[in-house]
Amino acid sequence: MKRARAGFTLWEMAIVLAIMAVGAVLVAPAIARLGSEQVRENGAELLVLLRGARKAAIRYNTVVTLRLDPVSGHYRADSAGLAGSGLLAEGTLQLDGAERMETTLSRLQFRFRPTGAASADTVRVRGAKRNVLVSVDAWSGVARVDAR
Repeated sequence: MKRARAGFTLWEMAIVLAIMAVGAVLVAPAIARLGSEQVRENGAELLVLLRGARKAAIRYNTVVTLRLDPVSGHYRADSAGLAGSGLLAEGTLQLDGAERMETTLSRLQFRFRPTGAASADTVRVRGAKRNVLVSVDAWSGVARVDAR
């Protein structure tokens, strides 16, 4: 008569531990990053562009004019001051795939003065989860996002 086994063999335990170790090695990097990645806000790329234009106006003591096509996202930043004028930056705004800019204007214009003050248009950025209004304070020139 054969007696029933009462537990696991050493080989079975070793294989289970090896599988658990491989799983832990694969999951550890994700657990280490948990909570450190920030959720990207709607209009974040536009805010970065506007803040950069304001910073350039103050740093170079010049007027920086940023023109933006809301349909294609193409922008051009020009400077005009005592030292002369010229192109500062040109490119295409990389919006999230679900984002789009909405305005009644065919071109948006943002003008930053060396003092930081600005005259600027306002644009609505529609996203998959929420819509925001991107505007620039006329006195301080600080760009902000208001949830709508």
